[in-house]
Amino acid sequence: MPEDDVTRVAFHSIFGVKQLRGYVELHLNDKIASRWDIQKAKEIHYMLGAAIEAAISDELIVKFLTDKVGLPLEAAAMALRDFRELRQGSKDTVYPH
Repeated sequence: MPEDDVTRVAFHSIFGVKQLRGYVELHLNDKIASRWDIQKAKEIHYMLGAAIEAAISDELIVKFLTDKVGLPLEAAAMALRDFRELRQGSKDTVYPH
């Protein structure tokens, strides 16, 4: 991927003097994209961690199905879709609208 196409992501802690509260800012390409209170930042932290673990699991499942079971990639992808639905609980979670 060319360097120009890479989105730079950074997080900063800030303090709201008027609110007397700490916040977390998300910066994309040096611009503030979002600002969250601590509770929301913790929720996003949890969701990101869960997504990372799911992505690792997806890779391992497809690798296992193609390398060990011998499924073609297309069949492994279909099996992964079914597994995701079981893991996440609904088709709406797997295929968000």
